[in-house]
Amino acid sequence: MSDDRSERLRQRRKESQERVQEESSSKTAEPAEVDKPSKPSKPSEPDNQDESSDGDDSSVKDEQVGTYMYLPKTQKKELERLYNVLKAEYEYEYDEEFEKNRAFYPLVVKYGLESLDDLDASEIRERLDSL
Repeated sequence: MSDDRSERLRQRRKESQERVQEESSSKTAEPAEVDKPSKPSKPSEPDNQDESSDGDDSSVKDEQVGTYMYLPKTQKKELERLYNVLKAEYEYEYDEEFEKNRAFYPLVVKYGLESLDDLDASEIRERLDSL
């Protein structure tokens, strides 16, 4: 099953790269088309559609909003460590993928927000000082 998924991801990357190459070559060859917005083509549907899909085949980029953060190296390292530990435990227990962008990051934000929700200004200051 994971081989099918990795093959689909490889195919999507290849199609995306081909699209980018086509767009860049058409922009250099025909500068008049630069102003026209182009519709990206959808990746082809996988042949095997009888798999149970809970949104697994759709792109996270289509479902969620990209958010970019700058973290200290130590926090980034801790985030990666925690993800790897939770991923291993979850996948061992449930035999299904635990995706970073689809599952882990939303969990971190949701429960991080809940832990900060009732703090007053002095408690926020204390937490900032402890970073």
